[in-house]
Amino acid sequence: MARDICIALGKRIRDLRKTRGWRQIDLAEQARINENYVSDLEHGRKEICLRTLQTLAHSFDMKTSELLKDID
Repeated sequence: MARDICIALGKRIRDLRKTRGWRQIDLAEQARINENYVSDLEHGRKEICLRTLQTLAHSFDMKTSELLKDID
């Protein structure tokens, strides 16, 4: 179950990133996180903490709840 939500969130992050024309390094720099961590998140290999979730949402200029929309 937890893995499913990680995969769904990773797909959402990847789709948002690509919509903006960003590379993983661009998102990593914007969110001030490691590029490898971005890759792991996008592939559902890592779980995300709340602070990082909020940071990513702000990087996409959205609320955290918007980032999580339809992820379940």
